[in-house]
Amino acid sequence: MDERTLNDFLELLRLVMSQSPGGTLTQPQLQPYLSRLSPYITLDRIRKGQNIIRMFQSLQTVILVVRGEFYLTRSSASGMSSMVARVWAPEFLGIPQLIEEDKLFYSNIIASENCLGLDIDCAFFDWCMRTSPEVAIQCVKCMSRSLQRNYRQIERLSFFNATENLMSYLYRKWVEAGAKEELLCVKEKRALIADELSCTVRTVCRALQSLKEQDMCTTDSAGHIYCTPEQLQRIRRAYQ
Repeated sequence: MDERTLNDFLELLRLVMSQSPGGTLTQPQLQPYLSRLSPYITLDRIRKGQNIIRMFQSLQTVILVVRGEFYLTRSSASGMSSMVARVWAPEFLGIPQLIEEDKLFYSNIIASENCLGLDIDCAFFDWCMRTSPEVAIQCVKCMSRSLQRNYRQIERLSFFNATENLMSYLYRKWVEAGAKEELLCVKEKRALIADELSCTVRTVCRALQSLKEQDMCTTDSAGHIYCTPEQLQRIRRAYQ
């Protein structure tokens, strides 16, 4: 490991982290970096529905998901499961485990669409993090995003009713899409929304009907949910 290797990694990191949520990078775009960093980084393809990391798995590599989307779920001893969060690439997995003594993951991390990931050698990543302030800042940003997701989850479960939870979800989808002044279309199935909000499908349907009656959204025959920018601003004011 030397300065040239670190510079190659920084170039790769800047490319990945400059992507919009979900990422668009392909293997040919990544290959020049992977060739130079082959002793330390390998490419992994994860199909939709496959585990990226299993609950109670021990840290093996730091993973940088460069394209796709995944969700974190927690399971109880009785077999009950709940979605903790849905996360878009680019995002790191394994930074807390790298710097803490506890190397276990406590969530199942499952690809919700086809993903590309970079498996990064732990010793190499640790060296980069300690050597480069830029890498360290990206680690801090990753952990900050994780804390924010946890805060949102606690806030929703503690203070929001079903309708407010759905309003929060729609507004977040708009922000994740770039907060553009155009129509938002949410195509997720009701069951997936229910998993993310930790409630039943019936509860989601009741909350959606309430929002429709308040003219805060519309739906079509396929079940897609639509919100105009004006409706989204009303939603933001209503639940914040």
